[in-house]
Amino acid sequence: MKRVVKAFALVTAVSVATRLMSFFFKIYLSRELGAEVLGLYQIALSVLSLMSCIGSSGLPVTLSRLSAENKALGDTRRSDSLTSLCLLISSGAALALTLAALAFPDAISAIFSDRRCVPVFYACLPLLATTSIYATLRGRFWGERNYAVFAATELLDEISKIILSVLFISGLGIAFADNSAYAYALVGGDVVVVAVLVVCYFAAGGKIAKPHGARKVLASAAPLTAARVVGSGIGTLNSLLLPALLVSLCGLTAAQATAEFGRASGMVMPLLFIPSSLTGSLAVVMIPELASMSATGNNAEIARTSAMAVKFAACVSAFFFVVFCACGEQIGNLLYDDATAGKYLSVASAAMIPMCLNGICTSVLNSLGKESLTFATGTASSLLLAALMAALVSSCGIYAYFIAMLAAQTLSLGAYLLFMHKYSHLPSETTIQLAALILFAAITAFALSQLSSLMSRLHPLVPIAVTGVVALIFCALYIVLSGTITRRDVAALLRK
Repeated sequence: MKRVVKAFALVTAVSVATRLMSFFFKIYLSRELGAEVLGLYQIALSVLSLMSCIGSSGLPVTLSRLSAENKALGDTRRSDSLTSLCLLISSGAALALTLAALAFPDAISAIFSDRRCVPVFYACLPLLATTSIYATLRGRFWGERNYAVFAATELLDEISKIILSVLFISGLGIAFADNSAYAYALVGGDVVVVAVLVVCYFAAGGKIAKPHGARKVLASAAPLTAARVVGSGIGTLNSLLLPALLVSLCGLTAAQATAEFGRASGMVMPLLFIPSSLTGSLAVVMIPELASMSATGNNAEIARTSAMAVKFAACVSAFFFVVFCACGEQIGNLLYDDATAGKYLSVASAAMIPMCLNGICTSVLNSLGKESLTFATGTASSLLLAALMAALVSSCGIYAYFIAMLAAQTLSLGAYLLFMHKYSHLPSETTIQLAALILFAAITAFALSQLSSLMSRLHPLVPIAVTGVVALIFCALYIVLSGTITRRDVAALLRK
């Protein structure tokens, strides 16, 4: 546990710095590009994300887990062979998909209802190759518990992209047409980080070895890849379908529909992922740790670590849910100068707690080799989201996206908790504490929304600050008084 806490502290510190930069950078992008151009990028990148998932999405997690297991058992000789195998598979798939996209431009053009997405897509296409190398090498450092390189390269990636984006978008001597400036910044940032990762890999003693263990790697990676391909595929379908439905069923123009989707996916979703970003560092640390515990049969420590992770994620996401639900409109005005995006945020924030908890539960189950269960649950959740969104969009408009997301995330959480009780021995008491915390957060959010509305005529920063302080006090008191996190837990963490 001591090693987990220290590693979590390191990864969290770097992750918070990275997320803060990313957060303010997204504000810059929304103001510089606008909701409509931001929507073009969200649609184009969703297609690229699907293509990337096909090639390599399950390999980094598998490489991390197998490397951690080998290290725990004292057998690290296969690490170079596994890394070489994963690089070969992921880069080969990326090359094949890139060539296919270049060979069939008409098919690519037919995918997008808004033709302005096409040049953006092709400008971002090199990301397939860079992402395959980037993700695989970080997976190796992840499994070896080299969190310094793992975290620092993510920070470097964000810094590189921010610098290049400011240069390209603001036109400081460099400019591109067809709304492609940000795309070239993304590619340039990836190239910088891949070069650094390659140097770090060889400097740490890594080698290019004969690929070995394909059957074991593919058996583990296939369910993860399938789950992410299905999820990404449905996400891509939603990105393409939702604007089209807004046009055909709600009477919006193509530009208006793209702008609406840009607000939902480019402005609201980054804020919804803030809790997951903060707790994501815990998921990063847990995967090799839990894999090692599983290999040595340490069930008591698995249960303890899983409970700690779930409760921590619930507490963090509950606080942000209260603030975002109560002050969504003020946040939209302050960050984006867009009250509409703020209204969407208030509604969408209801999905924050199950979304954050699902990320932690998925990491725990994958660490224990239950990839097939996460695949089935993730697939069912994605299908439900798509079906509900399509059914509700005619009556609810863009809000159908948020309603469907809440329903899908909540049902997924129920399934994941059942699996956690069975395979990670999560205590029943933890589930009861989660239900009570969610109820408390909902009541608090409603009460503070009334407080926020009383300050609606003031500068947006005032109700946000007041509500945030009150929410923090209320949440902290509840967590301590209810025993969700005990004094013993706090004392143990401080000692470590």
